[in-house]
Amino acid sequence: MESLKIITLAKIQLSEMVEIWNRCWQGYYYDMTYSYEQMKFWLGLGKVDLANSIALYSHDHVVGFSLLAVDNFEGWIAGTCIEPQYRGRGLFEPLMESQIKRAESIGLKRLYLEVMVQNPAQKVYGSVGFKKLRQLHIYRTASGITVPSKPSTIMPFKQLLMSEYFENRRQASINPAWQRRQNYLERYGNAKAFINSSGTAGILIVRQKNAPILDVWSSNNTGAEEIISTILTTLKKGFSLLNQPEDYIVAYLHQNGIPSHAQQYEMCMELA
Repeated sequence: MESLKIITLAKIQLSEMVEIWNRCWQGYYYDMTYSYEQMKFWLGLGKVDLANSIALYSHDHVVGFSLLAVDNFEGWIAGTCIEPQYRGRGLFEPLMESQIKRAESIGLKRLYLEVMVQNPAQKVYGSVGFKKLRQLHIYRTASGITVPSKPSTIMPFKQLLMSEYFENRRQASINPAWQRRQNYLERYGNAKAFINSSGTAGILIVRQKNAPILDVWSSNNTGAEEIISTILTTLKKGFSLLNQPEDYIVAYLHQNGIPSHAQQYEMCMELA
């Protein structure tokens, strides 16, 4: 193994982080390029703790990184990557081991991450102690999609306060992934929450062009039918949806010929 130096990102400048991020993510499964403003938003949205995130140096050159977000006693790997020309050299495992030690040193009890099902990095995650929890689905649909079996009548969804939205979701026993947790979603300043008349399905959206659906849930098949029909009627240009577990929403979409664009594994590690 080549000579490595591992330090935190505590002193990194935002412009440097943008350059490192874009360079290391080259050749990934989809475009991960961020602008300066996008990186600033991402770090703030995720509450990334740069003082406890890791940079991996080889010959004084940053060749990889791991970003750690912290929420009380739990952490989330908000992005970790090795520069393309340095992949396959056994660098990823020491990077993750260093990040895990850092997380333990600040008292975290649990670490989460998501990884594409086809990404070989999941083998490294498994070797350092992460275990698969469940599969998550990613949707990026085109325009013109319709659901053949729409309910005969759909009661209007009503807008409600964010606090009420999350209380309804909690009562429905929804178990969201990290980016769908209440604390994370509340950081969107322009989000709007809606729920159906029976309180069995809800949606959180940002009213801007090409914005993904932030959250959608249902506690039964009828609610899934109502919410998906409403989405496809309202968002005629298609929709994007991330980190959807295999629930009533996914089942209804698949039953009506709308497969997920990609899948991820949600993984977790219990810390000492």
